[in-house]
Amino acid sequence: MPLRSRTPIALIAILATGVAAGQVAESAPAAIDGVWKTAPRDDGSYVTVRIEPCMGDSGSRCGTVIDAHGGAKSDIIGDPILDNMTFEGANRWGGGEIIRPGRGTRYRSKLKLTAEGLEVSGCVAGGLFCGSTLWTR
Repeated sequence: MPLRSRTPIALIAILATGVAAGQVAESAPAAIDGVWKTAPRDDGSYVTVRIEPCMGDSGSRCGTVIDAHGGAKSDIIGDPILDNMTFEGANRWGGGEIIRPGRGTRYRSKLKLTAEGLEVSGCVAGGLFCGSTLWTR
């Protein structure tokens, strides 16, 4: 019987450790890694994006269009869409750029991981004009 009474306590300790590790992972640089769906445009089209470490730099994140849906142009598959985003702490990334697929136009960008998804913002004219959108997993 004593072994049985210790098992739930040990299990609770293991689960608590896993939960704590999960909380650390959420705020780690790799928390945004994976596949994201951009917000649909007015016509319902959207793309899916894979975010992963930039080539040769595990500390920064880059994003590539991996699929096009609902009328989005398929010729942009494989195009970069995020470049050189670095973790700034508190579920935020910055210092990089968002790239308009198919055109290559670059804008300063910031990312924020929220409970709803990934808030992606871009600015032009030195930050005078900014816009944001929400990507979901």
